[in-house]
Amino acid sequence: MRRRSLSLLIRATGSRITLKPKRDALTRVRHDLRSLVHSVVGYSDLLAEPRYGTLSPEQARFVSHVRGAAEHLQELVDTCIELSRPLPLDNRPLELPPTPVGQLLRRVRHTFMERLLACDLRIEAGLESCALTVDVANLERALVGLALVITRDGAVSCELAADRRDDTLVVSVRASDAAEGAQPSTTLDQLEDQVGNRDFVRLKLSEVLLSRQSSELRISPALDCAEFELGNS
Repeated sequence: MRRRSLSLLIRATGSRITLKPKRDALTRVRHDLRSLVHSVVGYSDLLAEPRYGTLSPEQARFVSHVRGAAEHLQELVDTCIELSRPLPLDNRPLELPPTPVGQLLRRVRHTFMERLLACDLRIEAGLESCALTVDVANLERALVGLALVITRDGAVSCELAADRRDDTLVVSVRASDAAEGAQPSTTLDQLEDQVGNRDFVRLKLSEVLLSRQSSELRISPALDCAEFELGNS
């Protein structure tokens, strides 16, 4: 009875009611875990500040380990949530604004630099202003994960590149010390037993995020280069 009265009221007044989307359990878990991890990271940073007292080298090392473990935990939480997220029931494209390739890759390179990943950028002539309709945030997350693996957490620099191949745009990440002639021609499934847990988790998340852009990840057996196709150019 109450539901019918509400319906009549809406029709009579011409009002529109926007229902707040229902949060699923995974969303709630991610929110709470992220809040807890951010607290650990934040307090670790405070402990490391001189104004709260100088830490001994051993104490500073402990605090650094705690912060690193918290960041790793956040990475695992995000990956678990993403891997358990259901795939779309249809193939309708998201309504996303087109983004020029140059602008997109410069944003990604800036994020690399913020993560202390040294990176050169190379864009083939004619691709700079080519517009792509992609989920920029998720593509950026996928590329950061690839770069962390390929640079061995920043131990070496990398090159982020965009090339044209058979009328298709190919985005690649390559380590500066990649073996001459190394080619990203292998899938992650083929390397599953040869990749350590942390690298596998990062690569799997990148693979899933790229698959939602209708892109297939290819990597080299030595994990020193990776590439994927990204729409028509």
